[in-house]
Amino acid sequence: MDEEIDTHAKDEADTPLQSVFDRIVTTLDGADSVDLKTVVEAFGNRSFGPIMVLCGLCMMTPLGAIPGIPPAFGLVVIIFAMQLLFRRRTPWMPEIIRKVKIPADKLVKVQEKVQPILAKIDGIISPRLQWAATGPMQVLVSLVAIILSLSFFPLGMVPFGVVAPAAIVLILGLGITARDGVLILTGLALSLGVITGVASLLLKTLL
Repeated sequence: MDEEIDTHAKDEADTPLQSVFDRIVTTLDGADSVDLKTVVEAFGNRSFGPIMVLCGLCMMTPLGAIPGIPPAFGLVVIIFAMQLLFRRRTPWMPEIIRKVKIPADKLVKVQEKVQPILAKIDGIISPRLQWAATGPMQVLVSLVAIILSLSFFPLGMVPFGVVAPAAIVLILGLGITARDGVLILTGLALSLGVITGVASLLLKTLL
């Protein structure tokens, strides 16, 4: 049993993007839709990285244009980032997240369209500079993920308005899942520009 678990964990680290979508589609089990809490629980204790990948990737597809989805995914990232920040060992999700449904047909269509792209990206990801993907660096990643996810709420009112911050969340999630410090450092560097740009846009809107 332990060997099977280790092998499965290795597969997810080797193909983080493809594994995320494969796991989500598996949770459908013939249903018309799947709720966010069921998706999150499917990843178990190793869920923070994959959930960041899921939220970031979905916000960059037509799913991100569905009203209410961007804030819901933003809330999920914030909840998990807080748990990673305080080193919680087992993930927790509020029951209200179960009310957010992901349509099965849209999810499958998205998977079919992006699968070839995901395979190519997975092919160039590997464990590198692992010091940047573990330990104290996870605290910094958590804080940046929270800030970026907060922007999902105002930007979510504009179709595909969350693409930029979602892309950074995706990169950071990939870095954690694949233990790729190069991706983590890249995501942190890019986040400076995205956070500055979003803050400037919001200030102009308010003033």
